[in-house]
Amino acid sequence: MYSIILTELGIAVFDNQKYVKSFSFENPAEEYILVKKGQAKLAGLGKFLTNNDVVIVNDHGLLNILEKKSIDVQLMSNQETEIIQSSKLKILVDSGFAKDENEAMEKLREFALQLSSSKVAEVSQSPDLHIVQAINTLDETDKIINSIGSRLREWYGLHFPELDNLIDSVNGYSQIVLAGKRENISKENLENAGFPESKVEMLLLVKEKSRGGNLTEKNLAIVQTLAKQILDLFELRKTVEEYVEEQMKEEAPNISAILGAAVGARILAHAGSLKRLASMPASTIQVLGAEKALFRSLKTGSNPPKHGILFQHASVHAAPKWQRGKIARAVAGKAAIAARVDVYGNGLNRTLLDKLNIRVQEIEKKYSEAPIKKPTIKEPQYGSHAKRKKSKRFMKRKRKGFGR
Repeated sequence: MYSIILTELGIAVFDNQKYVKSFSFENPAEEYILVKKGQAKLAGLGKFLTNNDVVIVNDHGLLNILEKKSIDVQLMSNQETEIIQSSKLKILVDSGFAKDENEAMEKLREFALQLSSSKVAEVSQSPDLHIVQAINTLDETDKIINSIGSRLREWYGLHFPELDNLIDSVNGYSQIVLAGKRENISKENLENAGFPESKVEMLLLVKEKSRGGNLTEKNLAIVQTLAKQILDLFELRKTVEEYVEEQMKEEAPNISAILGAAVGARILAHAGSLKRLASMPASTIQVLGAEKALFRSLKTGSNPPKHGILFQHASVHAAPKWQRGKIARAVAGKAAIAARVDVYGNGLNRTLLDKLNIRVQEIEKKYSEAPIKKPTIKEPQYGSHAKRKKSKRFMKRKRKGFGR
């Protein structure tokens, strides 16, 4: 009976504790991981063993590989595995993987470094981590746009202050700034910016009566540079948003269907990874993003939060206040199932979204009217305050009776 031992440097074959043959790894870390996962081919070992051989192995992955090759194979006992682990250096030397135990120790050290590097590289290549970085980039881009947009409004407002109250959109405001000074703003510029006809007429009227100061060409050039940067950031935002939607549909189609690409990506980013999200219960997913409020409620005894990032979901956000908690709970429950399907299943499960829509409709129908608030009954006060009131009444009565 052959004993086939998987080591970090290769596979060794023994017959009654006598060395027979070895198969060394060219790239120890990568090939070792493949064997552990049961994905290695091991053509040389398969040719060496015949179908009549009965072998025992020390690893489940190696067991699965040999079973696929129709070889009669068994797994070693825990006691035998412990003996192999304790005498590993001697096995490496006897198998020809190292000249002596010192060299075996050095090779095991190199293997450990290679294995760590390969695992780091494997984690870094995970697609869901790229989605996390993309959605964080999207949020930071919004912050930058708002910050530069506020500065642009203040600066250009020195020249055309009335424009700030008329234009809410940062994009539209930036396009007007690129037209130049207020006297150079034409009807064509405003129409190209996408404003309706009523807004165009109002802006043309207001610019003639503006009380803003003059703007030099030098100052105008800097302000227009800011406006151009904002428009470029909007283009970047659009590109990143399309990337997030595309990747979410590819890597997490069920999460994307239940939560939407943007909300799903934010939930994914808050959880850290898709696998970590799949291991979370629905109650945790429901309050992701509301950790401060949750711990505050635990500390002070106040009402816990009903939703966190899930408030951005269309069904939760559009619902009346008294329905939001119930709808958020339903959405979180389906999101937890969707995450597990994305990690361990295949493809899009359309029934999840259908069941969620049915549940939301049931909640909207059942709780269509706001609940009646119970009147709060004030409890009688005890202590120093009540005593003070009582003593004042007593003193008043005493004063009235004084002199009778």
